[in-house]
Amino acid sequence: MLFFEDTVSVVKVVVSLLLALASWLLIRFPAPFRHHLNPRPALTLWVSFIVFRVIPFLIVYLILDFAPRSDTEFFYKKAIAAFAGKMVYRDFLSYHGPLFGYLISLPLYLWYNAKILIPFMALIEFAIVWATWRYYQASRPDSLLMAVLYFLLPMPFVAMILSSEEDVWFWGVGLITLLYTSRAQSSLWIGVIWGLSMIVIKSMIIVLLVPVFFLVDNKFKYVLGLALVGVPSIVILYLLMGDAFLMPLQHSGYHMTPNIVSITRPFLSSLYNQMSLTRLNTISLFITMGLSSWVAIRYRHLGYRQIFPSLYILTFGIFMLAQPSAPGFYLFMYMIVVLFEFVRIEDKSFNFQLILLNFLIVIQPIIWVIYVGMLNYDDWQTVFAAPVNTADYVIQVIEVGLLLSLVWHTFNHLKSLDRATSPSFPPQSWSTGRSSVS
Repeated sequence: MLFFEDTVSVVKVVVSLLLALASWLLIRFPAPFRHHLNPRPALTLWVSFIVFRVIPFLIVYLILDFAPRSDTEFFYKKAIAAFAGKMVYRDFLSYHGPLFGYLISLPLYLWYNAKILIPFMALIEFAIVWATWRYYQASRPDSLLMAVLYFLLPMPFVAMILSSEEDVWFWGVGLITLLYTSRAQSSLWIGVIWGLSMIVIKSMIIVLLVPVFFLVDNKFKYVLGLALVGVPSIVILYLLMGDAFLMPLQHSGYHMTPNIVSITRPFLSSLYNQMSLTRLNTISLFITMGLSSWVAIRYRHLGYRQIFPSLYILTFGIFMLAQPSAPGFYLFMYMIVVLFEFVRIEDKSFNFQLILLNFLIVIQPIIWVIYVGMLNYDDWQTVFAAPVNTADYVIQVIEVGLLLSLVWHTFNHLKSLDRATSPSFPPQSWSTGRSSVS
């Protein structure tokens, strides 16, 4: 069979399938779980973290002694360079913000090994899950169930345990901005906070910062906040290393899957091949920012706090669909928000789609990278050249369909929020929007 050619792939698929089934059982039959989860929420979160993050780490990396793979290995290379005092971009490769390598080098003081990055990233993820639960606790009675479901889902599990991904950090930053919406000079601070995220995490957050500009009330203060962080950072980086600080812009140099470009290649390859990948990525950035900005303008009267979570999901959902260089694991950026904003026990169809998307996002890269060889399907002959190619293409089409459904669901959610706040509709009890940004 296909996956038995790679033991790690077999284990990853089996574990992901078991987690997907467990996730479905949790959301399909929540009553017995609620009985045990609700009395001690803090303990429930800690147990979930230990069972689905700490114990798997101990088994995989300490008992079985597997070496870290994927992004963890790449992160470790930049971490040891930063640990040695080398200069980012000038002395070592990095597609992240200038401070990211130095931040992830801190755990090396405890253990000089790539494996330490997994618990380090997992602890930050846990803090974000905890903060998200606290934020939604008052407005969603089943917020604890959503937190446990997040730890159960296969995509966040694999993204953290096998790759130590950092993309969920963006939502952590978003949570911080939500806490500033009721404070004086909130637009300024929102700009400062998002500006810091660009130098600490990575610059791709620009796709969100443009629509946020149309969302905040005081746009001058928002831009000023971004400039207070961005301008000194650019000046310092240029003085230290010249134009080498532009290295993160090279990150979009590879075709990834799944996205609209990857599934339409068999009948649009002549068009795509006339344009460089850089040009395709640039077009997709404008599409993402343009559509998200239109949504921000259309619903800005709802206020930053109410619209931001949906705008966050919508922006990165469109980004994944439009960007030829966006990998499926970018779903990690906003999956936690989808759970707390959209998942309802009674909506069985949406819940099934979400769990299926999680599972497919895990298994499709295995097929495409290991067994297809990262081929682009430039014609139908390539798609049907081998059963594995066909299976991969079909899975990509399903994934894109599910992502489109999620984006449409998000847009409809915004429309329902708009209707709920109109004079003829009472506010929904689970809405988190309370104020606009000044």
